Amino acid sequence: MADHLGLNVCPTCSKSYKRPEHLRRHQLSHGSERPYVCVLCQSTFQRSDVLKRHLKTCDNIADASSESLEPQPKRLALSQSTPPEDTALALPSSYPQRSQLRATENQGLNPVEISGDSFEHIAGWISCGLSNHGFDGRSDIWQDFLNFNSGTQTPRAIPDETGEDIGSLGFLDTFTSTTGFVSSFDCGTIEQRRRVNAYFSEPATTSADSSGTCRDDASYYEADEDHPVGTTLSRWLSDPLSFKCHEIVTSIRNIVFHKSRRGYITVSWSPTIHETCAQFFSPTNIRRFVHLYWAIWHPNVNIVHKPTFDPTSSKAELLAAMSLIGACVSPDQADVENAKRWFNCVEEMVFDDEDFCSEPPNAISEDQCDLWWRRQKVRALQASYMVCLFQNWEGTNSSKRRIRRQRFGMVIAAARDVGIHNARHPDYDHMDLCDFSFDNFAVIEELIRVFLWVFLLDTAFVIFNNLPPRMVIREMRMNAACSEACFQAMTAEECFRTLRHQAVHQHQNDSLVRSPPVSNNFTSAFELLYRTDLDDTLSAALADLGPLNLFAMTSALHSLIFHHQSSFSCQGSLDPIHNALQSWRKLWHVYLYRFARDSHHSTVKCDMEVLAPDDMWRRVGFMRHANEYWYLANLMVQRLSMPPLTDPSESAVEASGQAQSPLSASGNESVGPLLEKYDETSMQQVNTLISDFQMFRIH
Repeated sequence: MADHLGLNVCPTCSKSYKRPEHLRRHQLSHGSERPYVCVLCQSTFQRSDVLKRHLKTCDNIADASSESLEPQPKRLALSQSTPPEDTALALPSSYPQRSQLRATENQGLNPVEISGDSFEHIAGWISCGLSNHGFDGRSDIWQDFLNFNSGTQTPRAIPDETGEDIGSLGFLDTFTSTTGFVSSFDCGTIEQRRRVNAYFSEPATTSADSSGTCRDDASYYEADEDHPVGTTLSRWLSDPLSFKCHEIVTSIRNIVFHKSRRGYITVSWSPTIHETCAQFFSPTNIRRFVHLYWAIWHPNVNIVHKPTFDPTSSKAELLAAMSLIGACVSPDQADVENAKRWFNCVEEMVFDDEDFCSEPPNAISEDQCDLWWRRQKVRALQASYMVCLFQNWEGTNSSKRRIRRQRFGMVIAAARDVGIHNARHPDYDHMDLCDFSFDNFAVIEELIRVFLWVFLLDTAFVIFNNLPPRMVIREMRMNAACSEACFQAMTAEECFRTLRHQAVHQHQNDSLVRSPPVSNNFTSAFELLYRTDLDDTLSAALADLGPLNLFAMTSALHSLIFHHQSSFSCQGSLDPIHNALQSWRKLWHVYLYRFARDSHHSTVKCDMEVLAPDDMWRRVGFMRHANEYWYLANLMVQRLSMPPLTDPSESAVEASGQAQSPLSASGNESVGPLLEKYDETSMQQVNTLISDFQMFRIH
């Protein structure tokens, strides 16, 4: 028997309904409000089913295909009998088909009711905006609207770096005394970030299609008083990023509903939280955040290949992580605070991803299935690495410890599962353009760079948190990273031409030094630093590897120094490290004076003050301060090489004829570690050490 107490009763006519939405619909009949508007003839109706019947016979239906009308209803009804091209919500029929749409191919368009700008029924919006015939072919105009890259750009360069003092610790002093991306890394000035944000926040932008005709995108983002740009149902459905946004919001919702007892996810789901989440991860916001990611953050950690990156087909986990980093470097403080709300949810979302834990079908092959697996695995690694970044530099102390002690170990394990030694390019020197795969190059180069940056983050924990290293230089038997000119090339032809030119140049150097190409094995290139006969030709070949590879080399020396000062059996082993440091310093000078302004390593040629927002992603990031990492390592080696102060009491013991300590028997008494606390979240003790070095410089 039905529970009459649970019925919803109309206060006007006493009719009862089982569901509250039915009661709300009924109550409309007692008033004069007509919230349902026909997008074709602007007629108004009290009920959605009446509007649905009207749409089948509307006199203006024949003219809808030639007009672009923006509906203004508080609620909107779509019908299976209404062709998608007859509404302003329909996606362009020429948009390329995506694999994410397979699940919705056979779904019809059913009427939905949505009040205001509520995001409570996003799933319904997505299903109502799709049809199985809406993604055939390709439209150049629509592709221009989607395109994050404004075409092939003229390479320019970074400011002159040859005046940098190799004996300065100014960057590291600031790095260890502050927190946050903007304060710690090279993210530009507040004026530059505001300029970038304003440039990519304009709702009406002019772009050109393949024929060179400019068009105005304002028609996609016309706002009104009741519907902010990018938040209405119509704009969600007409935006190609809506499906990724829906996937992100749904994943976060499921994570919150199924959160474990670990306690670091504190969000409780509700309609308000749902709407807040959907607004933050709206298409307009994600597009702006990703633009900020490229222009402001990407130069600092360049692990994503921008020319082949497509947000509409990328993993939702990666897009969410990129969006959070983009929001963190936004000049709007509200973006930063709103991003932090979703840190833990996106962290769980990324590390629960099946691709992150999947096993490889084959190590390296040309099979398309394997290429797809590698791309998915690389995307999962990139997303997990980004989570480690924003939690470690923008998160709470608890999040920083969790990342350092738990999550980062999972990233290293996933990298090893892929096989670090498998990150190798084919021999492009014996390849024709018709055989060159731009996508395959991008996947392999992204894999190389992800491994390099995982290694660099491991050494960062060694340097700044005094955490024992979990990776060793000998396992980095992969190719060195390609030059920035190759990684930033916008087309396959440009990339292949640059690769061939680089290969010819390397072969010329290799024939002179009579050794394998230094770029073929990162570990072997690092071992060359220990050679005492490092001549000018070999130095030039190593320096030509570029700032990223040189940065990884000098960071690796910090891991060796840590092992030395933490072990009782490493006495006398500082001389090889000292020789490697001197070799690296020579390489850095060669790089500064010969290659820093070369177009292969520095692809922008103007000052930051006049650098266009579209070109900011090409600049060199904080790795240009690699000389400070060398200087810190050199000072540490000199400090560890100093003989300890003699204690008078110990001299008396030796004079009495008692046996010497094994550590002092050789006359080279052990020196204690420079940092006392291990696995320290705060970087204060490193900052204190840097301050001491700057106060008492060792010459």
